[in-house]
Amino acid sequence: MIEAEAPKLRLLETRRGTLLLLTLAVVSSVLLTFPIWRVLFFGDIPRAVPITATIVSFVVGLPLILYMQQVIHRVADSERALTRLTEQLAAEREKAELANEAKSEFLARMSHELRTPLNAVIGYSEMLLEDAEADGFGKHTDDLRRIAGAGKHLLALVNDVLDLSRIEAGRMEVTMAPIDLGRFIEEIAEACQPLITGNGNTLTIERDSDTGVVLGDATKLRQIVLNLLSNAAKFTERGQITLSIHRQRQGAGDWLVIAVRDTGIGIEPQLLMKLFDSFTQAEPMITRKYGGSGLGLALSRKLCRLMGGDITAESQPGRGSCFALRIPASMASMAGLI
Repeated sequence: MIEAEAPKLRLLETRRGTLLLLTLAVVSSVLLTFPIWRVLFFGDIPRAVPITATIVSFVVGLPLILYMQQVIHRVADSERALTRLTEQLAAEREKAELANEAKSEFLARMSHELRTPLNAVIGYSEMLLEDAEADGFGKHTDDLRRIAGAGKHLLALVNDVLDLSRIEAGRMEVTMAPIDLGRFIEEIAEACQPLITGNGNTLTIERDSDTGVVLGDATKLRQIVLNLLSNAAKFTERGQITLSIHRQRQGAGDWLVIAVRDTGIGIEPQLLMKLFDSFTQAEPMITRKYGGSGLGLALSRKLCRLMGGDITAESQPGRGSCFALRIPASMASMAGLI
């Protein structure tokens, strides 16, 4: 629309356009007073009347024509500025997309390069730990255990960065397969038990009598649930953590809803809104005490959305939090998303 009208406006801005507008003013004034001139030739009125009317019409119309030209100048300037701004925004957007792709590619390559030596460090430290315990070198076991623990923590962080970069680069794939929810829950409870009991917490599991089988990516779903349970265990001391798993019927399909509730420290409302942003953490004092990279929840939401669902959070400071993920549980539900 702007490109089509711009040439016409540029014509009216030139000297030729000004003369055209002045000619239009003269012609308009003559046409407006034409009935008076016609009466002049067929009537007895003085000639001064039509002449005066023409002059008055021209004097009144000329400022109006000049004002219209100024308006046209301003509109043309605004449209040119808007066109330049649109072009600049398009160029900046293209640069940002290229930069984001380069960042994702760099993170993916670096993460792969970091994982190989980290796995070696973890493997050798665990072997040395076993040898030290078997040979009775008890004074070295604590240090070796710390080395293995730090290596595993760093590896988990690298894996999170790698997964985020793969998702942003569009390289993360979802493998859909049947999941036995009963067995899945047992595996989750067994895996997270040390995390839960570490701070003196208790775990309660709530589920339907017959959860059955759902269709999804078991690896990604396990990663999300374990991350939510890990956060709940980290921010709760001598409290209650509840893992609930239910199926909801909706339309032609049904949905799997998994919620993790805790009685921990809770989250401030201003932090709750940006909780799922990458590298977002709590207040400095809380971060220093509990640690964390700020990637877990961002990655969990991206993985959940990759499977056609989402994660929501509710919390009150001092009264705990509830994180609930909801994903399609059947092919019919997945079809409804396409």
